[in-house]
Parts: sequence; structure tokens; C-alpha cells
Amino acid sequence: MILECAHCRSHVQATIHGRYEKLSDGSGPSHLFSMLSCDRCKNPILIRQANVGNMAEGDKWDTPFQVFPSLDARVNPNAPREIQSAFEEACSCYRAQAYTASAMMCRKTLEGICDVHGIKAGTLAKSLKAMRDKGLIDDRLFEWSDSLRLAGNEAAHGVGLSIGQADARDILEFINAILDYIFSFRDRFEEFKKRRAKPNNKPT
Repeated sequence: MILECAHCRSHVQATIHGRYEKLSDGSGPSHLFSMLSCDRCKNPILIRQANVGNMAEGDKWDTPFQVFPSLDARVNPNAPREIQSAFEEACSCYRAQAYTASAMMCRKTLEGICDVHGIKAGTLAKSLKAMRDKGLIDDRLFEWSDSLRLAGNEAAHGVGLSIGQADARDILEFINAILDYIFSFRDRFEEFKKRRAKPNNKPT
């Protein structure tokens, strides 16, 4: 089975060592738990799959959800509290396998990033362009942000559309990277440039 290893931080082949099926109690589907090990780093992985089959098809297991170790993204502690709360809710939705809701909360996190920088250009698309024009994000982060905005729009307005686990995971990780850049690395790089500009740091 190929899945993402939280230790290797990459998609790897994993070996199944044991399985346990928790039968439905009538309030929801049966779940299959599988214990695996990463073929690269040998660390343990526990996944859960819901039974989405029926009487005609028989058992049919959905996309594996990694229970252990958690794949949750780290919430940047330097971000404003309201931004942290929105992103934490996106992570909570992902853990609950509410992937469309997770994408919507990621879009809300993007809106919050614009708000805390005083940018309210009427639409999120215009606000992101204003962020780029002011130098708050570069062209690549603008491209990421705009793609995430579009995914969030689909999640919010496309009644017949849903976000899958893989896309929801990517959206979470891209949003987390944007948070790290804006609230950590950009400021640290500016401080680095200031230190390097001091006379005692110039080469002789």
C-alpha cells in the first residue's frame, strides 16, 4: 500500500502487519483499521477506512485516513489568534474527514491573512493581488494562494462538488507554508538583511 509517511514526509510503500474490523453498531459504517510499517524508515503507521460498499457490491473500503502518527500541520504560533483559530478548525475538519469543510476553512484563513494586513479589496481575488502588489507575497505564493482560493470557492459554492482527501491535505499544507512565510520567514529574512547590511558584517 502506498501512503504518506509522517516520519519520511513523503509517499512511500508500506507493509501491512495486521488488520481489525470494527463492525457497525447501526449509527455509522463499519471501519477497517490496518497496522503498517513504512518500508523506508520502518516506523509504524495506523490507518482507518470506512466501509462504503453495499449489499450488491459487498465490502468496499474508502481512502485510507492516517490515525497515527497524526499528519496535522503545525499551526504557526506567530500568526494572530484569529488566524490560528481558523486554521485549527481546518485541521479539525480534516481529522473528521470533512474535507470540503476543511477547504472552506482554509479559504477563510486566506481571507483572515488579508484582513490582518488591512487589505479589503472587495473580493478575495482582488485582496490577494493587492497583497502581491504590496510585496507581502511573491508571485509564487500568489499563485498558490489564488489556486487555494479557487478550491475554496468550489467547496463553498459547488453543491454537487466535493474535495477529496488528497486535495484537502495539499490545501492544508500549502496554507501552512503561506502562514510560515508571512508570519515567520519573511520577518526573519528582513532581520537577516538588516544584520548583513551593518558595517561590521561587510567583507574586508
